[in-house]
Amino acid sequence: MLSRHAEDLYWVGRYVERAEDTARMLDVTYHNLLESPGDGAETTWGELLEVLFVNALYTGPLESSAVSSYLVADRTNPGSIISAVERARDNARGLRDRISTELWEAINVFHLDLARADFHIDLDRRAYEVFRSIKSRCQLISGVAAQTMPRDDGYRFMLLGLLLERAEMTCRLLSVRYARLAGGNGQSGFHAWVSVLKSVSAYEAYLKAHDASLDPTDVLQFLLLDQEFPRSVLYCLQQVERLIERLAGPSHQASMERAVGRVRAHAEFTDIPTIVDGRLDPFLEELQREIYEVSDEVEAHFFRAGTDLQLHFQRWA
Repeated sequence: MLSRHAEDLYWVGRYVERAEDTARMLDVTYHNLLESPGDGAETTWGELLEVLFVNALYTGPLESSAVSSYLVADRTNPGSIISAVERARDNARGLRDRISTELWEAINVFHLDLARADFHIDLDRRAYEVFRSIKSRCQLISGVAAQTMPRDDGYRFMLLGLLLERAEMTCRLLSVRYARLAGGNGQSGFHAWVSVLKSVSAYEAYLKAHDASLDPTDVLQFLLLDQEFPRSVLYCLQQVERLIERLAGPSHQASMERAVGRVRAHAEFTDIPTIVDGRLDPFLEELQREIYEVSDEVEAHFFRAGTDLQLHFQRWA
């Protein structure tokens, strides 16, 4: 398929996943602070901005309404939900003959609904409904794509973008949050780890695997290395490796497979209990760097040269 079509589909996957992750983390943060108002609110909102790569861009107050508005509806923020959905729609518009009518309609209607919304009022009066609706619409898009697109290279590129975005976001979440969580104990520590699990839709799945125990090592093991949970870092990397095997041609296969194989093996063969005390931060930083390298390899090998990085907001560290 044409490079520009592959690139557009890849970024549709990334943008939709980014919008869903942002809405979910906003929802969890908002509800946690409702339950414990004033308890480190500025720190919590600052951490969320850092997780989402926009802490260096944000200049407003660290409070609920300002941060929520910036992350949902601010078009000057290239990482906001409305910006991500708008760019997903722009990419999909050029792919009308490559995607199903149902998928185009799901993306386009979502974009139009966001453009019509009055977030100044909605985020003040019914923030929970806003976050829940955005999550549901993103999941609808992913579901429609899964049910209506043939399993050809187009679908593989879209899934590849989604999985790389998801793996990066989970690593980033753990890297930013772990230092403070490790010092938590008792009831505060319990709620903090519940928050992390809910931020990646992992709470119920984790409880099935570990009952009611919220041991930090078990949580890290689950979110990083579980091979069956679709939002764990290792699961995403294993799927990325399979996709690249199908997508990479002979001239690119060796370097592409080395990049993804290296990061997958780094995650898979790490013994979490031995690195929890003092060595987890370097491990997460290295894992993030290696995932970024895989993303760079994908963009360098598959897509056209000279891509405008402002068009495809990827990460701001």
